[in-house]
Amino acid sequence: MKILLINPPTSFEQIYGDWDLGELDTYSPPLGILHIAGYIREHHHQVHILDLQCKTWDLDMIIRHTLSAKPDIIGLSAMTINCINANKIATGLKNGGLQAPIVLGGAHISAVPVETLERFEGIDYGVVGEGEITFLELIERIRSNQSVEDVKGVAWRNKKGQIIINEPRDLIENLDSLPLPAWDLLENFPKSYPSSLLESKRLPSTAIMTSRGCPFSCTFCDHRVFGSQVRHNSANYAMNMIRHLKNEYGIRDLMILDDNFLINKQKLFDISNAMIAERLDLTWYCLGHVRSMTMETLAKIKEAGCWFVEVGVESGNDQILKHIKKNANKARIREAIKNAKTAGLKTKGNFIFGFPGETEETLEETIKFALELDLDFFQQNFLTIWPGCELSAEISNSRAEFYKPDWGKLAHQRITFVPLGMTQQGLIRASKKAFRKFYLRPRILLGLLPQLASLRGIKLSLTASYVFLKTIFRKSEVHWVTKD
Repeated sequence: MKILLINPPTSFEQIYGDWDLGELDTYSPPLGILHIAGYIREHHHQVHILDLQCKTWDLDMIIRHTLSAKPDIIGLSAMTINCINANKIATGLKNGGLQAPIVLGGAHISAVPVETLERFEGIDYGVVGEGEITFLELIERIRSNQSVEDVKGVAWRNKKGQIIINEPRDLIENLDSLPLPAWDLLENFPKSYPSSLLESKRLPSTAIMTSRGCPFSCTFCDHRVFGSQVRHNSANYAMNMIRHLKNEYGIRDLMILDDNFLINKQKLFDISNAMIAERLDLTWYCLGHVRSMTMETLAKIKEAGCWFVEVGVESGNDQILKHIKKNANKARIREAIKNAKTAGLKTKGNFIFGFPGETEETLEETIKFALELDLDFFQQNFLTIWPGCELSAEISNSRAEFYKPDWGKLAHQRITFVPLGMTQQGLIRASKKAFRKFYLRPRILLGLLPQLASLRGIKLSLTASYVFLKTIFRKSEVHWVTKD
């Protein structure tokens, strides 16, 4: 069958809202779609990918192109931030006369399948959880005109229009059984995917994942797709993927987007030692939880070409860290950042303002903590209560905070929730203060000077300066927070 996989667009206005940071035009390849495409193709289906993140098409152009392609099945993959656009595409295709079934997968429908199908009438089926096996089985049932009532992991409507959520599918235990992602199906890869100036050191650069799942239970995260059981590609599989990217596409830099790349020490050492032995000359970046940031681990990844570790700090208040189940405290965070600095790695700390229980005093404590840590970069977002996360249930069942969720407005850089006792203006003031105090320090400013030795570094510095000025001088309004 002819399968068209679509990655719906997400505008920078949707992501950044009133912050107006559209110059940060970076795009990562849609890894979930690439993995599914590789798997479906291996089972003898004709697969095409339409990545609308990289195009400036309006809805009419999308509809015309899709209808002219005459697919047998359309698969859309969406997070909450672009699920509204996915529905617009589905509705436009149905109104344009499309007869092929439309399937929606991804994080959003996995979190709230019933509500999604209730609101998105243009979607015929939902894939809940990991998509490869479920989508393939769904394709085969559709091709043979058989019932899908026993296909695990599928959400659908029966003849009476009732929404049915089938039994969930077990997670894929052996990730090595999956083929490599289908990068060859992307148009002009990797040039069409400009990498973050902060998170990549050389070009061309791209993103990969070598595991699925996260063992931690932070209340602001949702694990509906990959679960809390961590499953790893073997070091051999990961190295085959890395060699393929280097040999076929000339990749020189990697952004490793595993939730915590450092968690499996043996695999990490096997990959690092292989990189060193083969002299791959790759630079790379990864995400790490502070509990895995030991001196031994950090020294090894530095030797293998890693230069930058991103760390979720979230808050500088131990009570808030405990409440959000971060599985770390300030002392542990200090130790992890110190270890990274001793190993010669740069670090970025991610912080979230506006947790339940947040006050002006806890925000001040968080800002002070960020300044105490020996971080190279500081990133601050506002709390977003994503559908399906533990916090969403806590807030829904509590009169302590008031908010009005809007799927089309939820984004880390927007204020869509204000905790009781705080104001939107107070969160904005704290954000501006944090950025100003962190970056207007001699150590941080002097640290940018080596960047000026290259054109890429100059561009990074100019972009960072521009974004910084927009951040501290921005004005913003809340349109979605209400008291009922």
